Amino acid sequence: MKTFAMMVLGCKVNDYEATYLRRKMLERYEEVSFKDKADIYIIFTCCVTNIAEAKTRKMLHRARNTNPDAYIVAIGCLSQIKGDTEDFKDVDLIIGSTRKDEVYDLINQHFQDNLVEELKDPGFEDLYLDTYPGKSRAFLKIQDGCNQYCAYCIIPYARGSERSAQHENIIKQAKVLSETSKELVLTGIHTGRYFDGEYHLYELLRDLEKIDDLKTIRLSSIEMNEVNDGIVAMIKNSGRIAHHLHIPVQSCSNEILTLMNRPYTIEEYTDRIAYIRKEIPDISISTDLIVGFPGETDEIFEKTLANLKKIRFSFIHVFPYARKKGTAADKLDVHLPNSVKKSRVNRVIEIEKGITKEFRKSFIGKQLEMLIEKKEEEYVYGYVKQYFYVKAYGKGEIGDIVKVRIDSVNDDEVIGNVTE
Repeated sequence: MKTFAMMVLGCKVNDYEATYLRRKMLERYEEVSFKDKADIYIIFTCCVTNIAEAKTRKMLHRARNTNPDAYIVAIGCLSQIKGDTEDFKDVDLIIGSTRKDEVYDLINQHFQDNLVEELKDPGFEDLYLDTYPGKSRAFLKIQDGCNQYCAYCIIPYARGSERSAQHENIIKQAKVLSETSKELVLTGIHTGRYFDGEYHLYELLRDLEKIDDLKTIRLSSIEMNEVNDGIVAMIKNSGRIAHHLHIPVQSCSNEILTLMNRPYTIEEYTDRIAYIRKEIPDISISTDLIVGFPGETDEIFEKTLANLKKIRFSFIHVFPYARKKGTAADKLDVHLPNSVKKSRVNRVIEIEKGITKEFRKSFIGKQLEMLIEKKEEEYVYGYVKQYFYVKAYGKGEIGDIVKVRIDSVNDDEVIGNVTE
């Protein structure tokens, strides 16, 4: 039996698409570690940051070095953007942001052509999964593409325009996935812009709540101006929608937000976060932040730090600005040196550590629901609905949702006890 190895870089959408392909591949091939010699190597590529691009190139190089005769497949965003460059010269099959549902058949045919095509009007590709093997939670891709065109972002060029799955198909798949996974994560490139005619994210959440076996529904990411009052009320009153929202801010400075083409001011963002917390006091709100954007002076960066301390996110994914050819930001005049960007990333991380610890300590003595993802001796581990990881003394099976009391928080972990 021929073997394959898979490497998945990037976002939850890539994870979903890779899981679909892995299921198909296992019908005919045996999977081995990416470190091992394989007949076929499959890399799901990412181009969000320069680091992600470098990792993709490294994995392509590693695959060819491990087995010079292997059939190498590159799929996804970086393939779409740079599939015709020198970086992909040793790749046998290049798939961009369409035709992912054909990859398995193309591998079987040992098809040798570059299948990246222009993203004129791509439809939504339904990559149907009935289980999410090896995971306590399941991802469900409901949307693809983006029309926002933020100045720093290459994804609209890599993924194409916004399109969404038919809601009947989502509900059907969610019912099947709920038989083995009690938590469902709705994912997409611009998840909050889900639409199916007049049917939007609010209606989808409303109907997913009716699935009896589905205990937790989580949104992977949503923009500030898409968290409308109806969605806030639904989260507040629901026992199933996780009390966690990942709401990218990207900058805490109006000057930079304008340059980034973000559709809000920092005052509007801060007011919206305050409203959400007033309605849902125990909610966890995390974010993405880019530092070192062109034109970000020392004064502007200090303003960002002050606003971060004011907003107090539960955790922050902070990235140094990555220059991307073809984006509006690439044409700006004042690009900062990497040393400045690295220093600013570190300063944000230092501030985040204290705020994150303080947020988690606010739950000491309280009971939270946790999805068990790992067992080890007398402890179980997993994420609570507020999306932080807990080590809890007690019993339970992987995939169970249990109640835990939070007892202590230190720099490295949150400790609790299973109460029921």
